[in-house]
Amino acid sequence: MTKLLAGLCLSAALAGLPVRAGLELEGSWWFMRPSGTLALGVDGLAGTQVDLEKDLGYGRRLGVPDVRVVFGKYVEFGAEYFQFDMSAQNTISREIRFYDRVYPVQADVTTQLDATFIRGFARLNIGPEEVHGGVFAGGQYMDFSAKASSSLVGATEKKVQTGMPYYGAFLEISPVEWLAIRGSICGSKWDFGGVTASFLDAELGALLKLDWFYAGGGWRHIAIEGDYSATPVTADLKLSGPTVFLGVRW
Repeated sequence: MTKLLAGLCLSAALAGLPVRAGLELEGSWWFMRPSGTLALGVDGLAGTQVDLEKDLGYGRRLGVPDVRVVFGKYVEFGAEYFQFDMSAQNTISREIRFYDRVYPVQADVTTQLDATFIRGFARLNIGPEEVHGGVFAGGQYMDFSAKASSSLVGATEKKVQTGMPYYGAFLEISPVEWLAIRGSICGSKWDFGGVTASFLDAELGALLKLDWFYAGGGWRHIAIEGDYSATPVTADLKLSGPTVFLGVRW
């Protein structure tokens, strides 16, 4: 898919000069539903691999705010910030080791998963208004926190912070002046300091344009896999759902 986007962007470059310059500011709301597995160990002892939905009770959609700013001409620079704070309560059907606590069968366990993502990137945006796009690369900082508590055992918390580079491509097509369809995909693999991680972030949407203002919606999917051998911590998370967004371009 990345090769396809890059090829289309090259065709756009041959069709005309870059049309966008200045500043783009966008805010979005992502109705994300989490799924996947997580295991938190301690002192070299592996934790129980838990299913977010079956074991911990996650499954409902969560509103996730996202802010992105892009500025420049030809070569653009940007930043993005988003975070989620989600919690669930469930009566567990098996014994679960969660970091430095062991929760027995039939315990009522409340968990909270919080994450913050901060990105900075540079991108090449080429082509006329009808078809334009390009490639981008940058760095991402992730701050993850997992908490669990029960009246039978008590509470515990584990935090993990890591950074990693990423790269991707994007494309926007306007079949008519007031409508555009856009897509982007980015990701990376990282192995450094005992942390092995990979992620994929893909988004597809449509937007209505009114002079300098635009609004639209679409779908976003993020997949994260991670392994921190020192603790150990392993994660295989899928975050998916529809998005709505508003933006301005000067």
